[in-house]
This record gives sequence, C-alpha cells and structure tokens, in this order.
Amino acid sequence: MKRKLLLLTLAMPFILCQDLMAQSRLVGSANYTYNGATYDLNDSNAYSYSAGRGGDLTHTLKFDVGTNWVFVGDTAFQNNLNYIQIFDADNNLVSTITQYWDGIMWMNWSNVLYTYNAGGQLATRVTQSWDGTGWLNMTQNVYGYNTAHQMYLDQHGTWDTGLVAFAPNSQKIYYFDSAGRIIQEVDQTYNTATTAYDYTAQYLHTYSLITNTTTYGTWMGSGFATDYRYTDTYDSTGNLLTHLFQTFSGTAWINQTLNVFSGFTAGHSATTAIDQVWDSTGTGSWANVTMHMYGYNSDDQMTSAVSESWHVGSFWQFAPGDAASYYYYEPISTGVKAVANNAGNANLYPVPARGTINVDVNWNKAQSGTVAMYDMNGRQVNKMSVPYGTHFNGAMPVSNLADGMYVVRITGTQGEIVKQVVVAH
Repeated sequence: MKRKLLLLTLAMPFILCQDLMAQSRLVGSANYTYNGATYDLNDSNAYSYSAGRGGDLTHTLKFDVGTNWVFVGDTAFQNNLNYIQIFDADNNLVSTITQYWDGIMWMNWSNVLYTYNAGGQLATRVTQSWDGTGWLNMTQNVYGYNTAHQMYLDQHGTWDTGLVAFAPNSQKIYYFDSAGRIIQEVDQTYNTATTAYDYTAQYLHTYSLITNTTTYGTWMGSGFATDYRYTDTYDSTGNLLTHLFQTFSGTAWINQTLNVFSGFTAGHSATTAIDQVWDSTGTGSWANVTMHMYGYNSDDQMTSAVSESWHVGSFWQFAPGDAASYYYYEPISTGVKAVANNAGNANLYPVPARGTINVDVNWNKAQSGTVAMYDMNGRQVNKMSVPYGTHFNGAMPVSNLADGMYVVRITGTQGEIVKQVVVAH
C-alpha cells in the first residue's frame, strides 16, 4: 500500500545546550501521525539564520526566525507560532520572543531574556508575558558557578508585584566528583516563614565504565526516602544500550519500563530503539510496546524518526497514533541568508513542500517585484510576479520538481530576500 507522506511536529528546542558542532543546520521539519490507513500531516516548522549561525536537534538552535504551521482539515496550513531570537556581539542568545497567530496577525505571547557572566556562561534567565501593551516579568533563574566553571547553583524566583522584585521560590544545588561529573542534585523550596530553604528532593548519580544510575528520593523531614531510579548501560565504546526505569516498594526495586537501543552509527547514534513495559505475570518479563527507527545524514544529524507498534500477534505494524518526523538541513558554509539587504522578511511553507509552496512577503517599503525559484545548479525552475504593495501572499507550484533543496529569490525594486526551501513529494 502506498502511504501518504506525513509527520508530527517536534517541539521547537530552545534550551541552551551544546554549541554548534555540525556543518549543517536544521532548516525545516514536518510531523505526522498514523490514522490507521495513512500518515496525516500535523504541522511543519521552518528556521532561518544569519551570521553563520546554526543548530540542530542536539545543539542550540541559533536561528533568527522560527515559524510553526499546523495542518487544518487535511487541506491547508495555518499560522500557529512564531519565534524571534536576538543575539549579542558574542553570538550569545539574549532574547527569544514567542508570538501566536490570532487569525489576522502575529501577537506577542512570551519573552525569555538571557544574560551572561564575564566568562560567557549563562548568568540569568528571565521569562516575561505580554499584557497587550508591554512585557511583564514572571520568573527568574540565577545561576552560580564554582572555580572549575561548573554550574553548582540554580535559584528560581517569581515576580512579586508588591515588592517590584523577584521573590525566592526554589533552588537546585549540584555537587561534583573529581572527574567533574554531577554526583548529587539537591532540590529545595523557599520557606517564607523561616526565610530559609527547605529540602524537597535529591538525585544521586553513580558512574562506572558501563553503567550510570540516577536515584531519586523525597525529603521526609529527617532524611530522603527512595522513590525511583534510572539505570543506563553502555558498551565499551560509549554507546547507550539500555535505559531502565524502576520504582522502589520500600523493600525492593520494581521494573517499570525499558528502552533498548541498537544499530549505532559512527557518531554513536542508535538507528533503532524499542520501548518495553514490565509484565509482572508469572515470573515477569519485558513486553514490547513501540519501536522507533531513526535515519541520519553524514553529519550524524537525525533526518527521520518513525515509530511502529507491537501487535499481539508478535510482530511490528503501523497503528493509529504512531508518529513520524522528518528533518531537513542546509550546509552552514554555503547556506543562503534568510533576509538580504534589509528589504523585509518572507515565510515559505509548508516545509517540505509537495504540491505548492506558499510565499508570504512583508516588504519594509512598498514595491513590486518577482519571485524566482532555482535548483542547486543555478537553473531557474519557476517564476511569478509580485504586485506593488508592502505585503504579498501567493502560491507557486512545485509538483513537477524533483525532490531536493531549492533557492527562492524574491526581488523587489527596493531590495531582495533570499530563502531556501525543501521539496519532498
């Protein structure tokens, strides 16, 4: 049976993690779910960059603009969320504004502000919400570092309108071994009556050559009571083989879930992962639930993630609710800037394009122009006119084009915008 190509969206990753290492950057993704007969498209994401920045699923996405569209009624894309990121002269992310579509225009929703210490490490993180006229402070995290430049303190506060300041709420304290590994995390909540922090929970981390364990416990007034633990096992080259979750009954560990990884690439990324749950019937055994299959490019960046469900007849098959996601990249060294000459901005969607590509242009100055599409050999494959004005929305057919990356050049009398788009039928 020929399946309809569709995917389900991955949440936009904004957490500050590793710096960019790969030579390619994520420019789009599409997400689908299986309805019992075909994979139905849920949503699509697109990212534009400048100044040589980049990112992917395992490195910070340092894009300028990220846009999310949802697929409505199996017929058309609809604007959903828009993300705008601002960077300082050192290429540190200083602001992430999230906007939602109200049916007519993008409306501000939230903002996250970041500051850094003299060593370039994250010092504070402030979240704000939009009240219709300005940004209101909501929460703040303040980070502390030891002499080894390890983050040992994360203090969380909430905005107090009466004090017009952030009031203490909770904190995390991290402890390290001589190898620089976290061996303990202590969670505390601020007690306004005593103006001190009270214990709430802890995580204990232990390491060996092939096993890492994290044990969680809650504070019982005089000590920590063990609740659950995660155990990871590795092979001799550092590939993660299993991820086990167990709960503590008070006297013994009870199996709950197990993830098994295999088919590792040169970059130590698993091509297959199987989710299992513990069946306590009889002497107990692991029962299959879901299998995840992953594809990667030459930079070891994930290009696809497809899941299948375990059938009671002891075989894998696509079942309602199974998900599939596809990710698209461009080389950083040869990538085309999303916006050139400060002419304005443009959104191209869906990503990837199948039958048509929608072109939504907002010029800084009213003008007319053209939209031309080129393959990676520089040959023009499509063209249309842009009427005079500050805004244009049109659709360009791509059903006759081969799968791959294309350059879209939007040329006006006052400037030019250049974007890239993926076509995948």
